[in-house]
Amino acid sequence: MLWLSEIQKAGGVDFSKPVLLGYTGLSDILLKKYIEDSTDLWKESVIELDYTVIGSVIGTHAGPGVVAVAFFKK
Repeated sequence: MLWLSEIQKAGGVDFSKPVLLGYTGLSDILLKKYIEDSTDLWKESVIELDYTVIGSVIGTHAGPGVVAVAFFKK
């Protein structure tokens, strides 16, 4: 999975600091799929992942169905 290699190249996730997911579009189906697919990455560090809807300005440029991950690297 490309997103996993990008997270690893960045140094990994520091789960002692906030992690936030965002998504665009009317449905959170792709977000839920990302959370399910990435369970091995976070399941031992946090109980659940926080998420929010990405606003209209960034969402318009990113397009529908985008899942964004904001984290501090290790």
